[in-house]
Amino acid sequence: MSEAVVVCDRQGAVLHANRGARELFGPTGPATRAELLRHPLGAVAREQQLSGAAVVVIPRTAKVQTLAERERQDIEQALAEAGWQLAVAARRLGISRTTLWRRLKQYQLTRPGLAVRS
Repeated sequence: MSEAVVVCDRQGAVLHANRGARELFGPTGPATRAELLRHPLGAVAREQQLSGAAVVVIPRTAKVQTLAERERQDIEQALAEAGWQLAVAARRLGISRTTLWRRLKQYQLTRPGLAVRS
């Protein structure tokens, strides 16, 4: 299989999937970017913005991992590198602090050494 490439429009609808993507997802693959990002994809999948459209590339050597797992790893790494300064980590991730807060809650991430509130 060659690289799997999926192109989405600004609204998240899948516009094009190359042969590699169709082999990976099957004939009834994801119809939206949100469905695509929840699908078990390669650990090294990368998303690029091209004039408002999103392109997701999955190399054939990729280890299967969901993008949610990859996102959590990226957030953990950015937080560690930023010393848990949320504004710095959010800037490195290219997301707002509000989005970072939502992801922290979603992935139940807390600063090391702090007690978790019930």
